[in-house]
Amino acid sequence: MSATEILVEAQLREVGAKSNLTQLRAAGQIPAVVYGEGNAAVAVQMNEHDFEMMLKHHHGENLMMDLKIGDAAPKHVLLKQVQHHPLTQRILHVDFHEVGLNRKVKVHLPLNLVGTPIGVSRNGGTLDIQFRELEVECKAADLLEELEVDVSELAVGDHLTADKVKLPAGFRLITPDHVSIATVLKARVSTGTETEEAAG
Repeated sequence: MSATEILVEAQLREVGAKSNLTQLRAAGQIPAVVYGEGNAAVAVQMNEHDFEMMLKHHHGENLMMDLKIGDAAPKHVLLKQVQHHPLTQRILHVDFHEVGLNRKVKVHLPLNLVGTPIGVSRNGGTLDIQFRELEVECKAADLLEELEVDVSELAVGDHLTADKVKLPAGFRLITPDHVSIATVLKARVSTGTETEEAAG
Protein backbone atom coordinates (compact mmCIF):
# COMPACT_ATOMS: atom_id res chain seq x y z
CA MET A 1 0.00 0.00 0.00
CA SER A 2 1.50 3.33 -1.03
CA ALA A 3 1.64 6.46 1.07
CA THR A 4 -1.01 8.18 -1.02
CA GLU A 5 -3.55 5.49 -0.07
CA ILE A 6 -3.47 6.44 3.63
CA LEU A 7 -4.49 9.98 4.52
CA VAL A 8 -4.42 11.27 8.08
CA GLU A 9 -5.66 14.72 9.01
CA ALA A 10 -4.17 16.74 11.85
CA GLN A 11 -4.18 20.23 13.30
CA LEU A 12 -1.37 22.33 14.73
CA ARG A 13 -1.24 22.41 18.53
CA GLU A 14 0.39 24.66 21.07
CA VAL A 15 3.20 23.15 23.14
CA GLY A 16 2.60 23.83 26.82
CA ALA A 17 2.31 22.24 30.23
CA LYS A 18 1.66 18.56 30.83
CA SER A 19 -1.87 19.40 31.96
CA ASN A 20 -2.59 20.60 28.43
CA LEU A 21 -1.86 17.11 27.09
CA THR A 22 -4.20 15.60 29.67
CA GLN A 23 -6.98 17.96 28.58
CA LEU A 24 -6.20 17.21 24.95
CA ARG A 25 -6.57 13.45 25.46
CA ALA A 26 -9.74 13.98 27.50
CA ALA A 27 -11.16 15.77 24.47
CA GLY A 28 -10.49 12.74 22.26
CA GLN A 29 -7.33 14.08 20.64
CA ILE A 30 -3.90 12.45 20.30
CA PRO A 31 -0.79 14.63 20.63
CA ALA A 32 1.82 13.99 17.97
CA VAL A 33 5.09 15.38 16.64
CA VAL A 34 6.24 15.56 13.03
CA TYR A 35 10.02 15.47 12.61
CA GLY A 36 11.10 16.96 9.29
CA GLU A 37 14.20 16.44 7.21
CA GLY A 38 16.33 19.34 8.36
CA ASN A 39 13.31 21.26 9.64
CA ALA A 40 12.12 21.98 13.17
CA ALA A 41 9.71 19.49 14.71
CA VAL A 42 6.03 20.40 14.41
CA ALA A 43 3.53 19.66 17.20
CA VAL A 44 0.12 18.47 15.97
CA GLN A 45 -3.01 16.77 17.26
CA MET A 46 -5.31 14.19 15.66
CA ASN A 47 -8.74 12.75 16.28
CA GLU A 48 -8.19 9.68 18.48
CA HIS A 49 -11.11 7.62 17.14
CA ASP A 50 -10.26 8.23 13.48
CA PHE A 51 -6.58 7.39 13.99
CA GLU A 52 -7.35 4.18 15.88
CA MET A 53 -9.81 3.08 13.20
CA MET A 54 -7.13 3.64 10.56
CA LEU A 55 -4.61 1.51 12.47
CA LYS A 56 -7.12 -1.34 12.86
CA HIS A 57 -7.20 -1.73 9.09
CA HIS A 58 -3.45 -2.35 8.91
CA HIS A 59 -1.15 -5.13 10.11
CA GLY A 60 1.61 -3.10 11.68
CA GLU A 61 2.49 0.38 12.84
CA ASN A 62 5.36 1.03 10.42
CA LEU A 63 3.28 2.76 7.78
CA MET A 64 3.90 5.36 5.11
CA MET A 65 1.05 7.84 4.83
CA ASP A 66 0.06 11.32 3.76
CA LEU A 67 -0.34 13.67 6.71
CA LYS A 68 -2.46 16.75 6.04
CA ILE A 69 -1.95 19.47 8.65
CA GLY A 70 -4.74 22.01 8.50
CA ASP A 71 -5.05 23.47 5.01
CA ALA A 72 -1.45 22.72 4.03
CA ALA A 73 -0.53 20.25 1.31
CA PRO A 74 -0.10 16.67 2.60
CA LYS A 75 3.37 15.54 3.67
CA HIS A 76 4.78 12.05 3.04
CA VAL A 77 5.50 10.73 6.54
CA LEU A 78 6.57 7.49 8.16
CA LEU A 79 4.64 6.48 11.27
CA LYS A 80 7.73 5.95 13.39
CA GLN A 81 6.44 5.35 16.91
CA VAL A 82 3.10 4.89 18.63
CA GLN A 83 3.20 5.15 22.42
CA HIS A 84 0.49 3.16 24.21
CA HIS A 85 -0.67 3.27 27.82
CA PRO A 86 0.83 0.16 29.52
CA LEU A 87 -2.51 -0.93 31.01
CA THR A 88 -5.30 0.37 28.78
CA GLN A 89 -3.30 0.31 25.51
CA ARG A 90 -4.83 3.68 24.69
CA ILE A 91 -2.66 5.69 22.30
CA LEU A 92 -0.82 8.42 24.23
CA HIS A 93 1.51 9.93 21.65
CA VAL A 94 2.63 9.48 18.05
CA ASP A 95 5.87 10.34 16.24
CA PHE A 96 5.94 10.94 12.48
CA HIS A 97 9.06 11.39 10.36
CA GLU A 98 8.73 13.29 7.11
CA VAL A 99 10.61 11.40 4.39
CA GLY A 100 10.93 11.50 0.63
CA LEU A 101 9.48 8.44 -1.08
CA ASN A 102 12.89 7.61 -2.59
CA ARG A 103 14.68 7.81 0.74
CA LYS A 104 15.70 4.54 2.38
CA VAL A 105 14.20 3.79 5.78
CA LYS A 106 14.94 1.13 8.39
CA VAL A 107 11.89 -0.55 9.93
CA HIS A 108 10.84 -3.69 11.79
CA LEU A 109 8.31 -5.57 9.67
CA PRO A 110 6.01 -8.20 11.20
CA LEU A 111 6.18 -11.69 9.70
CA ASN A 112 3.06 -13.50 8.50
CA LEU A 113 3.87 -17.24 8.43
CA VAL A 114 1.60 -18.98 5.95
CA GLY A 115 1.08 -22.65 5.13
CA THR A 116 1.29 -25.79 7.26
CA PRO A 117 4.79 -27.32 7.51
CA ILE A 118 5.01 -30.88 6.17
CA GLY A 119 6.68 -31.76 9.46
CA VAL A 120 3.43 -30.86 11.16
CA SER A 121 0.89 -32.25 8.70
CA ARG A 122 2.74 -35.51 7.95
CA ASN A 123 4.80 -36.19 11.05
CA GLY A 124 2.82 -34.60 13.87
CA GLY A 125 5.47 -32.05 14.73
CA THR A 126 4.91 -28.59 16.16
CA LEU A 127 5.82 -25.27 14.61
CA ASP A 128 7.72 -23.25 17.22
CA ILE A 129 7.91 -19.54 16.35
CA GLN A 130 10.83 -17.72 17.97
CA PHE A 131 10.87 -14.40 16.12
CA ARG A 132 7.93 -12.50 14.67
CA GLU A 133 9.57 -9.61 12.85
CA LEU A 134 12.60 -8.69 10.76
CA GLU A 135 14.48 -5.42 10.55
CA VAL A 136 14.94 -4.36 6.94
CA GLU A 137 15.94 -1.35 4.89
CA CYS A 138 14.02 -0.25 1.81
CA LYS A 139 12.81 2.80 -0.04
CA ALA A 140 9.95 4.55 1.74
CA ALA A 141 7.77 4.13 -1.35
CA ASP A 142 8.27 0.33 -1.26
CA LEU A 143 7.47 -0.13 2.42
CA LEU A 144 5.21 -3.11 3.20
CA GLU A 145 2.96 -3.66 6.19
CA GLU A 146 4.21 -7.22 6.69
CA LEU A 147 6.39 -9.91 5.12
CA GLU A 148 4.62 -13.09 4.08
CA VAL A 149 6.74 -16.20 4.63
CA ASP A 150 5.77 -19.66 3.34
CA VAL A 151 6.68 -22.35 5.87
CA SER A 152 4.92 -25.27 4.17
CA GLU A 153 8.18 -26.98 3.13
CA LEU A 154 9.64 -27.17 6.63
CA ALA A 155 10.20 -30.73 7.84
CA VAL A 156 10.77 -31.92 11.39
CA GLY A 157 14.06 -30.48 12.62
CA ASP A 158 14.19 -27.73 9.98
CA HIS A 159 15.08 -24.20 11.08
CA LEU A 160 13.93 -21.11 9.25
CA THR A 161 16.57 -18.42 9.78
CA ALA A 162 16.44 -14.75 8.84
CA ASP A 163 18.69 -15.19 5.82
CA LYS A 164 16.28 -17.75 4.33
CA VAL A 165 13.37 -15.30 4.22
CA LYS A 166 12.86 -14.15 0.64
CA LEU A 167 12.76 -10.36 0.56
CA PRO A 168 11.25 -8.23 -2.21
CA ALA A 169 13.61 -6.58 -4.68
CA GLY A 170 15.29 -3.53 -3.19
CA PHE A 171 14.99 -4.74 0.41
CA ARG A 172 18.08 -5.30 2.55
CA LEU A 173 18.09 -7.53 5.62
CA ILE A 174 19.44 -5.90 8.78
CA THR A 175 18.52 -8.61 11.28
CA PRO A 176 21.51 -10.99 11.66
CA ASP A 177 21.37 -13.91 9.20
CA HIS A 178 21.54 -16.58 11.90
CA VAL A 179 18.50 -15.39 13.89
CA SER A 180 16.00 -18.25 14.10
CA ILE A 181 12.48 -17.40 12.96
CA ALA A 182 10.79 -20.78 13.39
CA THR A 183 11.58 -24.46 13.94
CA VAL A 184 9.52 -27.60 13.44
CA LEU A 185 9.89 -29.58 16.64
CA LYS A 186 9.65 -33.36 16.82
CA ALA A 187 6.38 -34.72 18.14
CA ARG A 188 6.55 -35.37 21.86
CA VAL A 189 6.31 -39.05 22.71
CA SER A 190 4.29 -39.82 25.84
CA THR A 191 5.93 -42.19 28.33
CA GLY A 192 4.10 -45.04 29.97
CA THR A 193 4.28 -43.23 33.31
CA GLU A 194 2.60 -40.14 31.83
CA THR A 195 -0.13 -42.33 30.34
CA GLU A 196 -0.78 -44.04 33.67
CA GLU A 197 -0.87 -40.69 35.49
CA ALA A 198 -3.32 -39.31 32.94
CA ALA A 199 -5.53 -42.37 33.34
CA GLY A 200 -5.41 -42.10 37.12
